[in-house]
Amino acid sequence: MAQTWSHQPPAIRHMLREPATLLEAWMGTGKTYMTMATIDQSQPANAMVLILCPATVVGVWSGQAERHFPARFNVLALDKKAGSTRDKAKKLQDQLSLQRVRDRKMIVVVNYESAILEPLKSLILRQVWDIVICDESQRIKGHSTQIGKMAAALHPVSRKRICLTGTPMPHGPGDIFSQYRFLNPAIFGKYWTHFTRQYAVISQHIPGKVDKWVNQDDMRERIAQLRYHIPKDVLVLPERQDITIECELESAGRKAYTEMLQESILEVRRRIDGGEDELAVASAMNGGVKFLRLLQLAQGYVKTEDGDEVVTDSSKRRELLDLLDQTDEPVCVYGWFRHDLEIVRKCCEILGKRYGEISGSRKDLGVASTMPDNVDVMAVQCKSGGSGIDLTRARIGIVLNTGFISPGDYDQMMARQYRPGQTKNVVFYHLLTNRTVDMHVMKSRQQKRDVVQALIEDMASGVLK
Repeated sequence: MAQTWSHQPPAIRHMLREPATLLEAWMGTGKTYMTMATIDQSQPANAMVLILCPATVVGVWSGQAERHFPARFNVLALDKKAGSTRDKAKKLQDQLSLQRVRDRKMIVVVNYESAILEPLKSLILRQVWDIVICDESQRIKGHSTQIGKMAAALHPVSRKRICLTGTPMPHGPGDIFSQYRFLNPAIFGKYWTHFTRQYAVISQHIPGKVDKWVNQDDMRERIAQLRYHIPKDVLVLPERQDITIECELESAGRKAYTEMLQESILEVRRRIDGGEDELAVASAMNGGVKFLRLLQLAQGYVKTEDGDEVVTDSSKRRELLDLLDQTDEPVCVYGWFRHDLEIVRKCCEILGKRYGEISGSRKDLGVASTMPDNVDVMAVQCKSGGSGIDLTRARIGIVLNTGFISPGDYDQMMARQYRPGQTKNVVFYHLLTNRTVDMHVMKSRQQKRDVVQALIEDMASGVLK
């Protein structure tokens, strides 16, 4: 069994004592170990435990169980190797039929997306679980999503419930409702309408949209009833250095960017003059064609209406090529668009470096979701690089483009390199195109502002022009 840190035993005792816990702990504080220790010390001796987690983490849980508590649990990891959803249900049914005559605890680990599919979903909900754990529990934040509803349905068939997360509210206070509906619906109730009636002001223009959150002192008091917080300052890590490299658009690229910026400002002001508030405009513009093209142009390209990609500037990709050429160490490069990853791949081809990728369609990961030795440069798509991944093999990170990712999700993504297990001083190079949304996004994120909403507000007030 691993030697524990001083912050871990109190957290374990808390989870053993309480029927429901939101363990909010920074990445690398040992959430997996603390939860495994809680399972190990729980009763009965043949307890049935269900762990719901992102797909990339299924193997991590089984690996950690064997590492810290060898031969103590029967672990059934329902990952890709387990086959189809029907195959997974068959494997689970076989294990369940034998469990009550065994003297070991059984841990079933399944990803969120598989757990909501039949026949696995019905089989899971027919059992009474001694412990149900939602890892990266911000994944269940959508109160009306299938995953959120599945989590709610698990409350009455579980004796103890634990949420594990470093960022319980990455997009705002509304994210907490579904997590607490799973943990203990008595805190905030079972219904979203009741929750918003107490804590939200609903837009008069867009049905169901929250304009602002209210009664936050009361909300925080209620959250505290189940929350156990471990801050990141308990960690002792090597030094981290953040270096900003400003890129300048050439004349053609600057002209294309300026034209798109003016179109975006005009649209924002037209919407606001038409009676929409800034939150409603932010909701409409987030992901809109003009905003996406504005972000693309800051990277040096744009996608036409026909789907063709046109290069408008090469300054940022030249900086990336130079940085990669200057080091013979493993490097992680973070991008937002598929195009960003293609730029990294082409740079690797030019330099003769071995390319790896973590994206929605590809996961070039080693054992326990680590960066493998046969990859020199790992291209990480922001939305895919935040859960269950250990990139501490690389001490150098290059931030090419992070899109409109929230401050909480951004911090979590960066912590895949800068976390326990990292033995070297870490350097992050931030490639930012001067006088573009790149600079604005970084500033807004540093101020912990919602990136798109801040962009809208600054366009409307004339700060961004």
